[in-house]
Amino acid sequence: MVGHGHGSAFVRTFADELLAAGTPRVVTDPDPANIGAIRAYEKAGFRRDRLVETPDGTALFMIRDS
Repeated sequence: MVGHGHGSAFVRTFADELLAAGTPRVVTDPDPANIGAIRAYEKAGFRRDRLVETPDGTALFMIRDS
């Protein structure tokens, strides 16, 4: 089922519900090397913001606003 848009659809629906309930911003921080996850988040409406350092290493901070 990988590569058929199910992940981005699930994330989009989840973010839509949070935003509709009044959450002003939804964020995520995938590994910058995880191109599949980044593409799925972009398809779900997230935009790339910046690289951040986390306890687990570098991450790509991605944002979806209401």
